[in-house]
Amino acid sequence: MESTSTIIGVIITLIVILPILFIQRSQTNKKKKSKKRFIEEAFKNDLNVTTPDFWGTYYAIAIDESKNKLIYSKIIDDVYNTKIMDLDTIRSCEIVRTNRTFKSNNVFKTETDKIDLVIGFNSNKEKEVLEFYNVDVNIEMTNEIALLEKWETKIKSSVHKKGQAA
Repeated sequence: MESTSTIIGVIITLIVILPILFIQRSQTNKKKKSKKRFIEEAFKNDLNVTTPDFWGTYYAIAIDESKNKLIYSKIIDDVYNTKIMDLDTIRSCEIVRTNRTFKSNNVFKTETDKIDLVIGFNSNKEKEVLEFYNVDVNIEMTNEIALLEKWETKIKSSVHKKGQAA
């Protein structure tokens, strides 16, 4: 009787643990693949990125300081959407949050749906939106806010340096 209970316990444990391990391994492989693809994309565009940031399974950003270019990538359904911007053409950079307010148990709550870094240019070119967090892509926010603030500061300091040189 005791050995039957042990066997059943082991089987139930395996049924619970194996899918979790499989999902974790799959996500790790996706992250490695997306990192590799991002570096390849930068290289293909003749960019030398030294300190890229990756977050979630879907996002990456870096600067080639010698060419003064920003590269950003977001993966949607295995399609790599890459944006390359010349930092010399950037006029502004700001964080934009999209929040939603709802009522739960007679209490109003606010949740963040999206957080973007919006880039404005010197020309009449339309603003570029770099998504850092989207509740439809990643349910839980991790380090996106710290990364967003870091990159806003980096881009603004690049714009500020350019303004001082002019």
